[in-house]
Amino acid sequence: MKTFFTKSLYISAIFSASTLGVFAQKERANVGIGTTQPDQSAVLDIKSSSQGLLIPRMSLQQRNSIQNPANGLMIYQTDLLSGFYFYDGKEWKPMASGKENYAVAADPNDWTMSGNAAPSNAYLGTTNGTPIQFKINNNKVGTLSTGNSLFLGYLAGNVTTGANNVGLGYLALGANTSGNNNVAIGREALSVGTSSAFNTAIGTNALKVNTANSNTGIGAEALGKNTSGALNTAIGASALRDNTTGGNNIGIGWAAGGFNTTGGSNIAIGAYSLYEGTATSNNLAIGYEAGRKNNSTGNIFLGYRAGYNETGSNKLYIANSNTVNPLIKGEFDNRTLRINLGASSSQTVGFLAIGNFETTFPMPTGNSYRLIVQDGIITEKVKVAVKGTGDWADYVFEPSYKLMPLDKVESFIKENKHLPNVPSAEDMSKNGLDVTQTSAKLMEKIEELTLYVIELNKEVKALKAENEKLKK
Repeated sequence: MKTFFTKSLYISAIFSASTLGVFAQKERANVGIGTTQPDQSAVLDIKSSSQGLLIPRMSLQQRNSIQNPANGLMIYQTDLLSGFYFYDGKEWKPMASGKENYAVAADPNDWTMSGNAAPSNAYLGTTNGTPIQFKINNNKVGTLSTGNSLFLGYLAGNVTTGANNVGLGYLALGANTSGNNNVAIGREALSVGTSSAFNTAIGTNALKVNTANSNTGIGAEALGKNTSGALNTAIGASALRDNTTGGNNIGIGWAAGGFNTTGGSNIAIGAYSLYEGTATSNNLAIGYEAGRKNNSTGNIFLGYRAGYNETGSNKLYIANSNTVNPLIKGEFDNRTLRINLGASSSQTVGFLAIGNFETTFPMPTGNSYRLIVQDGIITEKVKVAVKGTGDWADYVFEPSYKLMPLDKVESFIKENKHLPNVPSAEDMSKNGLDVTQTSAKLMEKIEELTLYVIELNKEVKALKAENEKLKK
């Protein structure tokens, strides 16, 4: 046995040990440093409570410069991923468990944590069909798979097996298992559905709890509460937000159709259009707050706040305010259509004109008519209403009415070429025919003619009586 008693030993001391008398040689002996009784199984047994064993220290470059390293050769690497390494006959390997803790090879094609000067053919990936996964705290934050799917974000696509999906954002498509052809971009977009397909959700909580197919939600919380409703399109923050089972709806604009839950086949275009209805169906609303409070069916609201307060069904509103008397108002079930041209007054507020009035048909000067039609009207029946009794000609029969003597009528006709108090041809051409006024004038002349005939009849009777007297 060979025993060594000093605490420090230099290589030169080993070769001069016999001269110094530090240890005695014995065939097949072992050496102890810091002990007089080295373990028999160890060639070298070192014991100390204040010092350690220092093996060669070098950089990664120096380590890789060692020529023909022996199997089991050990060093301590000082740079990059530092630590103890040994040579296993083929490559340097870390002595600690977990190969990822150390830089294990000098191959210039290896990727390092501090970056690489990569060659043109360099890539990160696999050579088989196994998806590439990225994790934080052992949870998925990214997946690239051969199923044409892409997921980036904490727990995005966490359990998916479906194909052709894209999930970007926290929990985007997080619960999806077999659903395919989905696009989810935004925090918790399409995060609950497991097997839904052909959906597009862009925005925080867009289609969050959706389990149905073929929906599109673009905007924060767009179709956010939809569960089984299908074939819906929502564009705008909170558009169709509360929809749960309604289908075939279109909501475009901030909160368009926002409170609808079960209604279907609605089209709402404009912020807050069809906003408060919960079960409304088959409606069309275009304009800011158009049909906002309606919760019925079969309505058409066109314009800014058109039909804002309308609660009934089968209505038509064309307006630019929330008035209950819009420019155009109709009832589909009653087959009625009203055009509101404004309050009646001496100056007409508005009118409806049909025809080419820019070139060939001049508008009447100082127009006071409600309806103007070029080229004529064909109808089976016309009824003209008279506002009051004063607009008709019965005043002719009043005792105070003075008939023009016939000789003066004759003189007037010869001079003016028309009856007294009747529009001339020139007036008719210039101002048109007022049916009510003209009919009243014609009736006036008929009644005057009747009075003339009655007067003549009296004169004829008087002449007959006088003639009978003369005969006697």
